[in-house]
Amino acid sequence: MTRKPDRRQFLVAAALVGGAVLTWAAPSVAQDKAQPPALVTSIGQSLDAFQVQLAVKRSGIPYKYDPHIEANQLGEAKTLMLAVGASLKGFGDAGISISDELARTSHLLDAAKAKGLYVVVLHIGGEDRRDALSNQLIELAAPRANYLIIRNDSDGDGLFTKISKAGNIPMVVIESAATLKQPLEKLFSGG
Repeated sequence: MTRKPDRRQFLVAAALVGGAVLTWAAPSVAQDKAQPPALVTSIGQSLDAFQVQLAVKRSGIPYKYDPHIEANQLGEAKTLMLAVGASLKGFGDAGISISDELARTSHLLDAAKAKGLYVVVLHIGGEDRRDALSNQLIELAAPRANYLIIRNDSDGDGLFTKISKAGNIPMVVIESAATLKQPLEKLFSGG
């Protein structure tokens, strides 16, 4: 005699299958170190991101550079590198406002978290890139980073030190964009 499954067995089976699907679709676990490939973008539309991508290239790290990348374009990146520094000329050339850039940054950070990307925030523009617009972007991005790299004159007011200590975020201080290669090599080698 063949026994028909009852409704409870069907519901349990459906719940198990549904649970497996939910587990499979869950976000990735965050990377605990910087890994290639990297994605370098500008947060603030300054040319600082271009300097960062040159240092990444010289370091031999596989990467993609796109100063206007959107959250749905992260692709296969495992490390998101955000070069923060506002440029009014850059905003004008890109046809965006600070509000647009804050929204794009927030979406990028949310997508990076969902995908488990390691996030590096870089501020290599020094004191010249510490105006009110840049500070809005720094205050949004830096606390959500896994790692901070700043130029030695970027922290005159202690903002980066405060963010680093509050979030227990490692921070490296460099002399200039020209000295960025060695910290990047160390970061991507797990050091």
